[in-house]
Amino acid sequence: MSSKVCTICHVDKELAAFPLRQKDSAGGKKGEPGAICAPCVKQRQESRRARKRKAEAEAGANGEAGADGDTEAGAVGQDLGQISGHECIELVKGLDPPIDLRAQVDISDIVPPGIADAREKANRLAEALGGALLLHWSYETVSERKRTGDKVYSFSCAQAAGREHKAKVPKAGKKTRDTRRMDRFPCHGWLHLTVGKLSNVISISLKHALEHVAYVDISLPERWKDFIREQAQKLTPGKIWQHILQEEGDADLPYGPNAVYYYWHVVSQEEWRLADNPLASASKFIKDWGERHHIKVLEVEAEPGTEVLAFYVTDFVAAWARNTQELAMDSTWNTNGGNFELFAAVADLNGAGLPLAFVFIRTTQVAAPGAKQTILERFLSGLKALGVDPEFTLTDKDWSEINAMSATWPDAKQQLCFWHGLRAIKQRLCKTKDTPAPYDVMAARREFTFIDGDFVPAAQRAVAGLEPLPSPPPKPVQRVRLLVNGRPPVLTSSLPKIILTPALIAQALQKQPARMRNDTAGFDVQRASSVTARPSALVVTDDEPLELEDEHSDEGTYWAAREDAGEDLSEDNMTVGWEDGSGSEIDEDDWRAELDRIEQDHSNINPEAASVPSETGPRARSGDYQFCPPAHRLAILRLFAKHACQHPLLPERHGTPRTAEDIYRDAVDEMYRHCKTNHLAEVWAYLWNAWYSRSRWKLWACSAHPSSIPRKRTTMVVEALWRNLKCLILHMYNRPPIDLALYAIVTKSLPPYRQTLKKIIKNPRHGRAAKLTHLQKDFKHAWERLENAPVRGTYQTDITRWTCDCGAQKYHAHLLCKHLVQAAGHLPASWWPTAVHYHIPPFYTVPINGRIAAPPEEVLDHGWAERLHKTTSAITVQHARTPAASEDSDGDVPVYDDGFMSSSSANLRLQALMDYSLDDKEQIAADEVERRLALAIEIFRSQDSNPDPRFFQTAAKCFRTTINWVCELEQHPAPDAVDASSLPGFLHRALALFREQRKQDDPQHVKYATRSVRGTTRWARALELAESRRTMPKTNVHRSKEPSPTYLYGYRYRERESETNGINVSDSS
Repeated sequence: MSSKVCTICHVDKELAAFPLRQKDSAGGKKGEPGAICAPCVKQRQESRRARKRKAEAEAGANGEAGADGDTEAGAVGQDLGQISGHECIELVKGLDPPIDLRAQVDISDIVPPGIADAREKANRLAEALGGALLLHWSYETVSERKRTGDKVYSFSCAQAAGREHKAKVPKAGKKTRDTRRMDRFPCHGWLHLTVGKLSNVISISLKHALEHVAYVDISLPERWKDFIREQAQKLTPGKIWQHILQEEGDADLPYGPNAVYYYWHVVSQEEWRLADNPLASASKFIKDWGERHHIKVLEVEAEPGTEVLAFYVTDFVAAWARNTQELAMDSTWNTNGGNFELFAAVADLNGAGLPLAFVFIRTTQVAAPGAKQTILERFLSGLKALGVDPEFTLTDKDWSEINAMSATWPDAKQQLCFWHGLRAIKQRLCKTKDTPAPYDVMAARREFTFIDGDFVPAAQRAVAGLEPLPSPPPKPVQRVRLLVNGRPPVLTSSLPKIILTPALIAQALQKQPARMRNDTAGFDVQRASSVTARPSALVVTDDEPLELEDEHSDEGTYWAAREDAGEDLSEDNMTVGWEDGSGSEIDEDDWRAELDRIEQDHSNINPEAASVPSETGPRARSGDYQFCPPAHRLAILRLFAKHACQHPLLPERHGTPRTAEDIYRDAVDEMYRHCKTNHLAEVWAYLWNAWYSRSRWKLWACSAHPSSIPRKRTTMVVEALWRNLKCLILHMYNRPPIDLALYAIVTKSLPPYRQTLKKIIKNPRHGRAAKLTHLQKDFKHAWERLENAPVRGTYQTDITRWTCDCGAQKYHAHLLCKHLVQAAGHLPASWWPTAVHYHIPPFYTVPINGRIAAPPEEVLDHGWAERLHKTTSAITVQHARTPAASEDSDGDVPVYDDGFMSSSSANLRLQALMDYSLDDKEQIAADEVERRLALAIEIFRSQDSNPDPRFFQTAAKCFRTTINWVCELEQHPAPDAVDASSLPGFLHRALALFREQRKQDDPQHVKYATRSVRGTTRWARALELAESRRTMPKTNVHRSKEPSPTYLYGYRYRERESETNGINVSDSS
């Protein structure tokens, strides 16, 4: 660094313009350039002299001592002659102000003979005189007499009003400083000590005009300074302060923890402060001391308007990167004084957290939208290059984190933190006067035909000329839930029509035990002889119809089980509950208990906080408007939690197995009908936009990844890292600079994780009983609680697959339920240290008849990779455009037009948008790319008469990057929207341009072209594979006189007659 900014004139100047420091201080070391340039130093000295002359003139006019202690002309002070040091001290103790004396003091009896330094002699005498007068003499300056060479050391009274430093004037727009200061007095106290070269006799001139309160020294005693110097590298300031409190006992301490921190800061900065600029100092620390502390710089290029510093923990990455099946990322603020946001990538270490890498990011106002996301993509790409390839990635609702994770690992399941999701919904439901963002009801109806086109928010109803909806009821309407084969009939495909009469309903109820007659989940149904291809409907054949539509939403059966326990389920006590067979007992590791804690904790929301712009419309003008009444909020949260936990690998209560698509369709239906029955159109619009549309569902629902279930559902492993860092380490550092924050992380926060890793990799207790990990301890405690829980009812329990259809298993953090635990029986003590929570059934391999089954999966060395890269998501992905404005803060969840992905890169990263992965994961050969482009043209031509518009919509989204690439090469802007008729033209031009790029024989151009058209080639390859396998299922919904459609990747695709691969696929009519 060849220049720096002066703290007075704020001008960037060469280092030569700054005087060197004369001593060590918190601002820098002796010999380093100071903070104030030479012209500003000179100007301050001249201003100080002017103030001194003015004070002297005023004092002379009033007959008082001058600013430097001189009396008026002709005044003579008391001269004591030559006396010993002790005599001088005793004499001074008996003097009353005003004091004006001179003396020649022999300091041999108060200063040890070994001290020869003149400054040290003066300091010792000044300290002794200050103790006698209950004052403190602050060193001011030194001068030398030319004739004798004696040095004159000047001290002022620390409480003198004339010597007080002026408060700093805040810069424009900065916070006003209101530091409390020590009381000052017009005492004009001065002490001048003249020290000879070889003599122990010091001439003193002491003047003090006014008596005032005694000086209280709040600096650290020397013994504690010595202690800090010895322990600075081992203990934090907080630990040192705790030690001082224990040693001092009940003594009144004038100093506090800030004094400890300040002196620790001065002493320890030799270890971590390696440059004037904190960011440069932190970077230099990693390079110089990285090998010693097991860290290394992770090269991440900064975006304009940003500053970045990234590093990874070398021993953690070397030992666990290839074993990282779940990776969480989160950020925190207030770890440093430089306004850097700190991100950490934390791996799942057998249930514990292991921080692999960190990145500090500071963005300014000139940074482009999406700059932080781009930096995070580079940071995670560096981590991926080190061998990290997770199956699950967890983040909070920060879109920059979500998009960066998805772009780096497109095949991994992105999982939104369960706790952050609940908090976001709770926060939004409390914003009672904010209307929802515009709701595209037609898009929703294209996905699900049961959605009513007239069920829209009030503002949209007014525009459409519809009558206002009735007000929501005081409490959620109780649901009459009719299950057929474990599922609501409205979503059961191809069932006979169900005809119910009051007599049949009464007959069905008579078959139930008395205690179960209010449980409508036990209805018998009468099937008619007629058969329909449409979803089943309820038909009532009496003059007085009875509504039994599945619109009255709650979690019904849980409360029926609570009735078994004898609880009061009257209307006053009936609220929306949970679906399980556990009765009223909910284990503390159950996510339902966590939801209830979140709902009851009012400190985790702020109703006055600004609303997320993408989730909010204009503020309601009507005074009667209410977004969501308080009585309905808990029901929404519970339904959301239920839908988040459901998974195809976990059976529902007395239900048949469901696919991921079934779960999604049922969840949308249940939430929609709950909102419709309770007239919550505003809430439904928000939920669809932010959570239940296809592009959003895949972010938070476990069922969107049907092949396996993550161990972690929250980012609490990262939150635990931040909590320990802030509460145990940084809370005593008073907004440290980034180099000190980095030093604290590396030396104080990481060593405990290092010990945990060593214990897991290599057991240090060979020959002794194995010690349980934190996860195994929690698992065992949960098991023991469920062992004694009462069981009511009968359920299908399979301990070989570790599943139970009671409905409670999906909610448990360890995938336990009391039926499984009690079916497995009491386990031997030797099994617990070997317990592993797997991601696929059986989730635990418990002893069965004395034998333990083989592990269902390999959890080390990327054992999940084959399953991950061959898994095709059952939930169709919706591709996204880059948003016009960046909304990547932790508190914002922006709603995009048609997806969740956002990127600030020059070309959209399509591999991050595709939710299916083919056998061509590596770069496709150029000739294969050309063949697939031709195949895409042929497929698209064959679908000209396809009546399903979603085919063309999905194709257009898959072709998006191809279109952008074509427009880039042809040097004209890409269109915002492309209709179906223009897509073949873009495909033909893309094929021609790709052939031209190949002729240029430039590998970089061919590689860029291959990446740009990858969406199109994967789209064509997916259809080619589906046709060749002849496994595309026929749907049960079609129009008369139209060919049977085939459901594939979210649209209906007409089978074409093609000889592309020697396969003749006929089009059925």
